[in-house]
Amino acid sequence: MSSGSSTSDGTGGATGASTTGSTGGAASTTAAGGSAGSGVGGAGGVDGGAGSDAGGGVGCPSPNTICWDFEEGMLPAGWKAYRNEFTGTIGVDNSRPHGGKYSLHAKGLVGGTEGQQGGPKKTIRFDLPPNFGPTMWGRAFVYTTPARPNSHSGIFNARYPRPGSTMTTIETLDWYEVATYQQKYMSIWHPPEPPGYPEWVQVADAQIVLDGWACLEWLFDGNNPGQPLGADPRMWLDGNELPWPQTFVFSDPATTTRPVQEKATNFTVLETGAYLYQGLPVATDWWIDDLAVGPRRIGCR
Repeated sequence: MSSGSSTSDGTGGATGASTTGSTGGAASTTAAGGSAGSGVGGAGGVDGGAGSDAGGGVGCPSPNTICWDFEEGMLPAGWKAYRNEFTGTIGVDNSRPHGGKYSLHAKGLVGGTEGQQGGPKKTIRFDLPPNFGPTMWGRAFVYTTPARPNSHSGIFNARYPRPGSTMTTIETLDWYEVATYQQKYMSIWHPPEPPGYPEWVQVADAQIVLDGWACLEWLFDGNNPGQPLGADPRMWLDGNELPWPQTFVFSDPATTTRPVQEKATNFTVLETGAYLYQGLPVATDWWIDDLAVGPRRIGCR
């Protein structure tokens, strides 16, 4: 679903990523491994679940949680343009904030042929601080409208070097992903991209929240103590963990053999935005706000 040739079920992805694009504004200060970043403020984080609170502030707990609320009105320091395919832009604006005045906006994404390989992609990426660690909890609020994309639509991913490898460039890294597919939430573990497969795919019954804010949380456990491989990704929607009634291996050529989910030492790269691997004939907008990653659960409040 991440890369390579299309398949009969339309789950193939698209290779390549550009480093140019419309990204709106110069960078400003954000935390890098500190107790709080970008003025998110609020109460400390929670280890347990919390429901969505679209109208309130959200926490940035310490230690070592990195938070972005985009209230600089421009891309925070350290973020840079990454994928840039077909029509649309990505940047920070005041068109639909979750809290405060600003949010990240992937705007007017359209292009390609529905059900076929190649779709609009607008993302930014961030190099995580050294020694981030092998476990990542994440939290972000996401709003999408008006198109209902059936495409594999990636929203967040985090990458790490393969065990024993000295290669650190993004195309050499294993990665976990939070995404949607056929209007349902999805999570994936990938080997390096390209080609990004064979990959382990998990699809929820939960429909993508449209025309409203959703709190998405995830756990990428590349340590998975006591086990030989990295753990499967986990996700929560508005505080409720998502089950995965549909699981499969995607590869080209097809296989039913699961990939070896290699363990992580440190996550090194975070990517966010909207990247659709199949075409979309009707423009869609995605907003992302109050994004945070760290070593323990952050919560939605």
